[in-house]
Amino acid sequence: MAKFSIVTLGCPKNEVDSEGLGGLLAAQGHQVTQSVEDAEVVLVNTCGFIDPARRETITETLELAELKETAGLKGLILTGCLVARSAGELNQSLPEVDAFVDFAAYPRISDIVEDVAAGTLEERIHGEPGTRFDPAWWDATIAAAPRVRFGRAPWSYLKIAEGCDRGCTFCAIPLMRGKFRSRDVHTIWTEACRLAEDGVTELSLVSQDSVMWGRDSGEGNMAALLRRLERIDGLKRIRLMYLHPQGVTDELIDSILGSEVIVSYFDLSLQHVAKPVLRGMGRWGGRERFDSIVSRIRNGDPLAGIRSTFIMGFPGETEDHARAVESFVSDTELDWVGVFTFSQEEGTRSYDMPEQVDAEVARERSARVQGLADLTMERRARSLVGSTFEVLVERFDLEESAWIGRSKREAPEIDGEITVATDAPLHVGEYIDVRITDSVGADLVGKHEA
Repeated sequence: MAKFSIVTLGCPKNEVDSEGLGGLLAAQGHQVTQSVEDAEVVLVNTCGFIDPARRETITETLELAELKETAGLKGLILTGCLVARSAGELNQSLPEVDAFVDFAAYPRISDIVEDVAAGTLEERIHGEPGTRFDPAWWDATIAAAPRVRFGRAPWSYLKIAEGCDRGCTFCAIPLMRGKFRSRDVHTIWTEACRLAEDGVTELSLVSQDSVMWGRDSGEGNMAALLRRLERIDGLKRIRLMYLHPQGVTDELIDSILGSEVIVSYFDLSLQHVAKPVLRGMGRWGGRERFDSIVSRIRNGDPLAGIRSTFIMGFPGETEDHARAVESFVSDTELDWVGVFTFSQEEGTRSYDMPEQVDAEVARERSARVQGLADLTMERRARSLVGSTFEVLVERFDLEESAWIGRSKREAPEIDGEITVATDAPLHVGEYIDVRITDSVGADLVGKHEA
């Protein structure tokens, strides 16, 4: 058996997969370590969503390969979405890698790790090209064992579904993850209870399209799932991520705003606001509908956190379309905004669409919108001075000599943080009331009085 470590690239859903694979390997006798320098075998769980993610995989892999010379690394394994999409190309370009394992080979992952560590592996590519992720096997095999949580943070992600049916013309996720399939409620419940027993008090529910949960299986809808999960002992916060705006109904908004456990946080997948661009993307909505959703949330809870992302430079996008996004971002003052430049992804319908936007123009528009978004996020943060939030304490910052935490409006890893000044003795995982006294950029600064 081998000592292994896992490096995760890409989205929170990949993080869940890595912890699941780690649990499977540990259950079969392998030893997990959080340090790649101490590992005999390192697995890299890759992201294949857009070109920058592929470049990150190559860079990370080459850096890890150096451990074969400087540490005790015996083997390097690549798995995940990029391998499922491009194992053949990776095999040609990365001779430093000992094995490429796609989703079809997951049932043999333990044997592959052992063979890599022993230097007896004969084939480099394992699985079937184009195989999509199989959530049924995952739930029957991997989800049955406790996940290996890399770190002891008081929060965790929980995946509630796999794949996507939306058919967005720019997106390669269905090519790798397949059609939308809800995880059954019992499996979700069991995993959530297990995480709560392990000390998790904040749970972020993730999938490619969270609002669609249950519609394919007949087990209900997202509002019903939330009502069930909020009854789990030990969970103080449940955060819902990846909301397609078409599914953000009044019932769902009311379920979130009316709960003491489901936090008032809305991760809206808007992508654009100009209708011609949205229709080209295969997306629903437009400025009026998005304004209505944001207003409904703000009227229900002025302190609710709202995040969204936008893609600039999609084929056919004009300067007027770009300015429509700028206008929306400026007017709505979302709490958190991410802006991406359109990436031409082979296999998607937008790959060979006419009216491709010049790359330099697309990058300029992205930078312009992100710059404006940064200003509006700062303005939003300043408006929260004087408010009081319940903050989850996450760590002590030695340089700042202050505690760092998050409120309901900050999702872990992707949003900002709150710096807390206090004379009281605090502990990681504690929930405290913090009065906001200042802001730095989009981040908040506050004071806790015992």
